[in-house]
Amino acid sequence: MRLGRKRGTDAAEPLPPDGGDELASDVDELDEPDLPALDAGDYRADGPFDVDEVELGGDDVQRVDLGTLIVTPWQGLNLQLQVHEATKQVRAITGIWRTSGIEIVLFAAPASGGLAQDMREDLIDEAERAGGNAQVADGPFGPELRRVLPQQNAKGEQLFHVSRIWFAEGPRWLLRGTLMGEAALTDGADSKAGPFVEFFRNLVVRRGSKPMVPGELLTMELPKRNEG
Repeated sequence: MRLGRKRGTDAAEPLPPDGGDELASDVDELDEPDLPALDAGDYRADGPFDVDEVELGGDDVQRVDLGTLIVTPWQGLNLQLQVHEATKQVRAITGIWRTSGIEIVLFAAPASGGLAQDMREDLIDEAERAGGNAQVADGPFGPELRRVLPQQNAKGEQLFHVSRIWFAEGPRWLLRGTLMGEAALTDGADSKAGPFVEFFRNLVVRRGSKPMVPGELLTMELPKRNEG
């Protein structure tokens, strides 16, 4: 369900449980993509959106309001919240569907932009230190990071964790989406990644006016439950 174009110690809490399979992928290699031009074009023309860019309400779309982030899950998506037990603040959300998932984290960003590039460089360094690799490729939201990290399963067998990392920079905020599982191995609107692309596009950020350090985590709130 497309919203429309722009108008001008942690614990996981399920919401609601609907199943979800393993996200780790056992693969031997990931094709090395061509290096695109970085951060060129209006990649947010169709979302994700700032709350001031869209009209919400007046429709029958079911959304989850987490304060700083408004989410539009599809039926069957298992939405989990990573909640800090002491403060009850939501630090990230993860949507799981079949053998794939996406983790969403929200950050404060400078008005001048550039935070996405800094994060990509940090994540590339992190992957190389871990003995993996990361490459920049052209994705649905501009330059995306494709990472392959070595890991072992419970039997000590060598596996590889593959992910695609999307970035979207808005007015003093940045969304990072990490696609995992089988969907991270595919590309294109008709692939297993397609529903997650649409989910990421439909995110709406309500950043607020609070001064924050660029790169600081923008926490979310537990959703209010309807009574009666």
